[in-house]
Amino acid sequence: MSRTPRNYIKTHFFHVMVQGIEKSYIFNKEKDILYYINFIKKSEKLYKVKVVAYCIMNNHAHLLLNSGNIDELSRFMQSLNTRYAMYYNKTYNRVGYVFRDRYKSEGIYEEKQFYACMNYIYNNPIKAGICDKIEDYKFSNYIENLKYIQNNFQTEDRFIDIDIKTDEDIINEYINENNVNIKNLIKDKGKLKKIIKQLKELKVSYRSMEKILNISRETLRRNG
Repeated sequence: MSRTPRNYIKTHFFHVMVQGIEKSYIFNKEKDILYYINFIKKSEKLYKVKVVAYCIMNNHAHLLLNSGNIDELSRFMQSLNTRYAMYYNKTYNRVGYVFRDRYKSEGIYEEKQFYACMNYIYNNPIKAGICDKIEDYKFSNYIENLKYIQNNFQTEDRFIDIDIKTDEDIINEYINENNVNIKNLIKDKGKLKKIIKQLKELKVSYRSMEKILNISRETLRRNG
């Protein structure tokens, strides 16, 4: 199955998780955790990524990130984990991988899912038996994040910050970033099939393709 182009996913919010290689304790000492948190904050200034929530445990870390550009998010995570791996290997005189995978990410698409994710992240230390209250755990941004939530996510109890892209947004972004000439598209069957396939993977409807690309429904189905 082909991979959906990540820069077109219909959300700006992502739950990201990183884990130590073979589930090892890569954040075992306080100085290690503080180094990772410090570089999270430094990386936030270098890339177009807002760190909404984070919680660093001994062998893994959770982050809730806001980014309108998935490539920026990838660069943010690559820089963060590469920098920490270099620090970790040098500090403990070792070589090789530090993290189990590059990172795992899951898109957040609605208000209920957003708050469930934040609740899950902040409750990790309680579930692990480290503390009894969320605010007692030192290695998350729960306390400082309360103000962010109030300012950015709650207006008359409505969720207002998630930027959901419409089919038209996705198609127009695809056209612009791939220099697609709509007028000549119908003449190039190979390119047409490729575009239809990718737009279908992005959950764009035939109706939207028909309207924006100005191609008949029958042609879309025949080449899709």
